[in-house]
Amino acid sequence: MTRTRTDIAKLGAPWSDTMVWYARAVGELRTREFDQRTAWTYLAAIHGIEPQAWVDRGILPPTTPVPPQTEFRRMFNQCQHAGWFFLPWHRGYLHAFEAILADWIESQGGPGDWALPYWNYLDTNNPTARNIPQEFLDPTIDGGDPNPLSQATRGPATALGPLPWVPVDITLSAQTETVYTSDPGTLGYGGPISGFAQQGNAYGANESDPHNLVHVMVGGDTSSNPQGWMYNPNFAALDPVFWVHHCNIDRLWAAWMTSTSNTQENSRPWGNGPFPRQFTMPDANNDLAVFIPSETLPSGALEPVYDDLVNGTGITSTLPGGPAMVAAASSPAGPSKLIGVNDQSLTITSTPVQSRVVMSETPSPAVGAVGGTKRVFLNVEGVRGKAASGVLNVILTAPGGDPEDASPEAIKTLVFFGLANATSAEGPHGGSGLSQIVDITDIVRRLTSDGPVDALDAHVAQPESGGSELSVDRISIYVREGP
Repeated sequence: MTRTRTDIAKLGAPWSDTMVWYARAVGELRTREFDQRTAWTYLAAIHGIEPQAWVDRGILPPTTPVPPQTEFRRMFNQCQHAGWFFLPWHRGYLHAFEAILADWIESQGGPGDWALPYWNYLDTNNPTARNIPQEFLDPTIDGGDPNPLSQATRGPATALGPLPWVPVDITLSAQTETVYTSDPGTLGYGGPISGFAQQGNAYGANESDPHNLVHVMVGGDTSSNPQGWMYNPNFAALDPVFWVHHCNIDRLWAAWMTSTSNTQENSRPWGNGPFPRQFTMPDANNDLAVFIPSETLPSGALEPVYDDLVNGTGITSTLPGGPAMVAAASSPAGPSKLIGVNDQSLTITSTPVQSRVVMSETPSPAVGAVGGTKRVFLNVEGVRGKAASGVLNVILTAPGGDPEDASPEAIKTLVFFGLANATSAEGPHGGSGLSQIVDITDIVRRLTSDGPVDALDAHVAQPESGGSELSVDRISIYVREGP
């Protein structure tokens, strides 16, 4: 049976049959005990869980039955972030969740082809696309029973867009990246080579924007009391809006893979997934099964079907052929080159910090020229902090330049979703922190339009609503020949 995932906004007025059944199914899963593999809490814990924090916030009763420790270690805190498994892991996660809900819906006399809908928040044809869908805000289902979709802790925002705690809008800039796997210091669509990593070291373009931005916009900031679940990967999947957000993130990847201009990773290390810990999901029969990333590719067993891969995806048409599939664990773009670093680590509280990045060469004046192929990337590396997520604004100027004179386009807002996880010394990465990579080709072209420079000043600050202290190990600049 083919299940077709549909835009919530195209399902009709609020409380279409699809959304009513979604709400009812969420309500049913919430009645199940934590040690049941199809329980709401079990499924959310696959993404991430802090057991004591869940008890403290009333998500789990102190005496709730728990899965055996061997299963706990195998199944929970699986989510893949800041690495090249981010997209395939979440596709497998969505597939398992959708199948469990669809099985219960059909058993209750609902549609046999029910599919998880998506929140198409970047559809320019819909003036209210950025609004959180009404079904996640109403206290009742269509004026009747209590609404499980609104029973979540969120920040104060009811729409996506520039907010005090993340002063930038979501975009489709990721959809212009043509390579999946990034070389060191550069940006790729899916992220850099990684192992099993609930929090890896560097985000891919899709994960940076819009994924991370939506999480922090919906979840709120460190001053939110209580903090929204979407702000923290160890709580995020408890919010029903998480699933329709990730359904759209997955759809963006599906659309990206229709373009013959793009290159999708398909090497054995990527396609077979990490080892020895593998990706494992439950099914509607309470059984567990391993899946591998290659199954998430076109024609694979876990490939989803969407009603539309054009509106709100940045892909103008979906032509036969799809992307090139690369059987080598590297980017097909030209090699990257480190050309600049600063000489100090930074501590950022409520006061902006300036650091000079000295360059061994000026990536100009040809950079970014029509017909040119060189791209320049800013790396903000080893970011650590105690907050679940963090936000930094970075402004680049010529040496001695005033950041107040910078154009809005020169301000880069970086969101570090899962910051506390990546900072914890007890985690698998020993507290190595997170890195964010952004394309600064156009900024460098403007700053060097009057001649070469041997350094750039980076002005780093938290937004006005910024919370706890953040630290940065290094700021660097890389160049890459190629797309």
